[in-house]
Amino acid sequence: MPLPSPGSAIGVVTGLTGERRALEALPGLTVRCEGPGPDKAEAAARALLDEGARALVSAGVCGALDPALRPGAVVLPARVVNRHNEGESWLVDAVWHAAVMAAAPPDATFNTGALLGSDTPVVSVGGKHHLAARTGAVAVDMESHAVARVAAEANVPFLVVRTVADTAADALPRWLAGVLNRDGTPNAGAAARRILLGPWRLPTLIRLAKRNAAAEQALSEAGAALARATRP
Repeated sequence: MPLPSPGSAIGVVTGLTGERRALEALPGLTVRCEGPGPDKAEAAARALLDEGARALVSAGVCGALDPALRPGAVVLPARVVNRHNEGESWLVDAVWHAAVMAAAPPDATFNTGALLGSDTPVVSVGGKHHLAARTGAVAVDMESHAVARVAAEANVPFLVVRTVADTAADALPRWLAGVLNRDGTPNAGAAARRILLGPWRLPTLIRLAKRNAAAEQALSEAGAALARATRP
C-alpha cells in the first residue's frame, strides 16, 4: 500500500484528551478523541474516514507487557493482535512504518513487537505477565485493534504509535477507573474525592501521573516523526 503523500488526510485516533493535545498541533494530522475503549475508537475512526481521511493511526499511551519497557518507551508495532480472538490480527503498513522510523532522530529507539488490543483494562501485574506469556505481545492498549479493523475494512493504510505509561510491574488500582470521564477528559473532582477518602492513595496517583506525563512527552516526539514521514 503506498505511503500517504503530502496533502493526504491522516486521521489519528486517541482515547484520552491528553494524548490528543500531544499530537493535535502537528502538521498533516487530524486528531480525533471520542474517549477510551474500542467502541469509542471505532466511532472516531469511522468519523475521520467520513471527513476525508485516507490513512488511519491509533496513537496514545499504552501499558507495557515486556518488563524491559520503561515509561516513555516508544512502541511502533508491526502487528496488532486481538486479545479476545488471537486468530484476528492486523499488520501495519510496512512502508509507512519504516518511514516513521527513518524520520525519527538518530538516537531514537522503537520497540516493534506486537501490540495487544484489549476491550478491557489490564490492571494487575499477574494479568500482564499472563498476557505477555500467552500472546508474545510487548504492550497493550484498548483502541488499536478497533482502529485496525476499521482501516482494514476501508482498505486504507494503518499505523500505531504508542508510548508506555504503566510498566509491566505496575498494578493499576481499580479506584483509578473513576478519575476519567467517558470522553477521555480527566475528572479532577473524582480524583480529589478518592484522595480525601484515602490519603494513602496520593503517592500512587503522583507516581502514575509522572509516568503518564513522560509517555505523553514521548508521544509528542514520536508524533513529530509521524508528521515528517511522508513522501518528499
